[in-house]
Amino acid sequence: MKRLISLLMVLTLVLSFVSCEKPGKKTPPELPPYESMAIDFSDFNGAKAAVEGNYVEEGIWSNYQWAALNVGVFNLILTVNLVVPVASFSTALHQQPVYLEDATWQWSFTVEGFASAYTARLTGQVFNDYTEWKMYIAKAGVGGFDEFMWYSGTSQNDGNSGQWILHHSATFQEPLLQIDWEKNGEEMGRIKYTLVRELNDFRAADPAYGSYIEAGRTDAELDAYYNIYLAEFDRNVDIEWSTTNYNGHIADLTYFYDEAWHCWDSLGLNKICE
Repeated sequence: MKRLISLLMVLTLVLSFVSCEKPGKKTPPELPPYESMAIDFSDFNGAKAAVEGNYVEEGIWSNYQWAALNVGVFNLILTVNLVVPVASFSTALHQQPVYLEDATWQWSFTVEGFASAYTARLTGQVFNDYTEWKMYIAKAGVGGFDEFMWYSGTSQNDGNSGQWILHHSATFQEPLLQIDWEKNGEEMGRIKYTLVRELNDFRAADPAYGSYIEAGRTDAELDAYYNIYLAEFDRNVDIEWSTTNYNGHIADLTYFYDEAWHCWDSLGLNKICE
């Protein structure tokens, strides 16, 4: 009987030690998907390519063109500000991390594809329900800067949602862009980019503060959408379209002077909304 009690006590101590061990100590956390940082405009660009080969009277497919222009403006903003962060995150996805301490792992590497040398290290600290990420980047050569935290974020350990905060630069180490993302099964279900920098480089209020673009997928016939808000003009633009047939519609009170949908067909031509 005493031997049985001793064995039970040992087993209890072992189980206690295992249960108290911090998560993430033996297995590195899974990185968020690449799509959590880089919005995919390719389908909408595919629609543009599909309709450009059709000769039409100038302006007849203005509904689609206006939608493409609004999406393109945000695409340019994101491309300029995310080129290095996206490249660094893409590189991290193909690296092997090392364990540091306190349930923290680190990926260290050089970011290729730029004239100047960027070095990066990404840390991921695992907690019970989420992982906290921090990406530190330094640049050598012309325009170089010491290492600073270019972006940080969190992701749920089930891999279905998370958030990134991108900082402006080594000179202005302040939040510039907030990215909120959610997966729908194996695909990205929703991603939202919000401009969160309150002051510009001249330390004046930034009129674009609070502007955002949200992109997502649904099960509707028009299975993709963009919701755009331009804070400087207090203007909303809503776009829904089909990733299969390329038809869709847009609502923009400022541009059309009404709140109705304005449609285009699969060739990019204006049509009466049904």
